[in-house]
Amino acid sequence: MTVASQAALSAPPMPPALSDLSARIQASLELPGTRVQMLDLEGQSVYLAGGGRYAFTGPAWDLWHGVELQDVAQASALAGRLDRDRLPLDAVDLGALPLNTDVLAEDSLWVFVDPLYPAGLELLATLQEAAVPTQVVVLPVGGPESLDAARRLRCAASSEDALTALISREIATLPAPANDCDTQPLVRALITARLLGVEQVPLLIAPDGRLHQGVPENLAAWLGEGDAG
Repeated sequence: MTVASQAALSAPPMPPALSDLSARIQASLELPGTRVQMLDLEGQSVYLAGGGRYAFTGPAWDLWHGVELQDVAQASALAGRLDRDRLPLDAVDLGALPLNTDVLAEDSLWVFVDPLYPAGLELLATLQEAAVPTQVVVLPVGGPESLDAARRLRCAASSEDALTALISREIATLPAPANDCDTQPLVRALITARLLGVEQVPLLIAPDGRLHQGVPENLAAWLGEGDAG
């Protein structure tokens, strides 16, 4: 008898509910930002982690929405949005640059962009032209050059100067940051992005909480979906 076969004989059996996962999967979803797979198994939810090594059963909650997960369909619907009343975003705290609005507006589109990523800057130019009220959060995820650009934007003489330099791609013309410039909003923006599970920029958050990573294929249609989306 080999060591492997002996170990198999001595290992305790899997719980009945988990003994034949592949034959009973009705739906599945990778929960955003977790690397945990949620499975619907004939009325029961099972969660797989560690590349399928670990399985968990029992209640699970989506704390962004304050609800218990019931099935994959519900979890999938919740995964595509956040509750902006439950998780309010503070534009001032994150150093947002107001575009077509003011920094205190609560019903704006939110866009997280890297200051040097062309697709995000093209998106901002489109939003500016369309007069869409937007809070622009600079997210330096592209390395040292992006971080330097973000610091220049943060330390610009005004948010108007920063926004103009960002959209026109002339950040290098802004003065170097002063030693006493407060760059903590950049840190808070990076922490917030991590908590939101941001994996791609730009990230858009609609006024009704819908999320979209990357540039929407049809921006006008996505903006117009509202709660029906």
